[in-house]
Amino acid sequence: MADQQPIRITIVDDSRGETCEARCGLNLSSPEERRTMAEQLRKLYGDRVQLDYHDLGDPSAWDAPGLHLPPPGQEGSDVWRFPLLLVNGRPRISGYLDLRLMQNVIQAEMEMAE
Repeated sequence: MADQQPIRITIVDDSRGETCEARCGLNLSSPEERRTMAEQLRKLYGDRVQLDYHDLGDPSAWDAPGLHLPPPGQEGSDVWRFPLLLVNGRPRISGYLDLRLMQNVIQAEMEMAE
């Protein structure tokens, strides 16, 4: 359906947190890996999927439009594991993240929109 709204994928990460030494999912702290991931999503879905990345290690990320997470130290701030994948503003994956999981979530979102 040509008139469907794009699916907005937002990845929220925290470069201040612990990293996995065993290559646990995507290394989202790497701009090159994020660029490769965006290119792969563009090849698979064209303009249907829009990708945003926010690093909570950057204080300005807390003010990003549509990002409604409790700031560090407030109640609820320890609920999420990072990276956190949001689809159209709704949390879908918390923690380990790779391209296959992201594709599964996007595919499910597209099927629900039909």
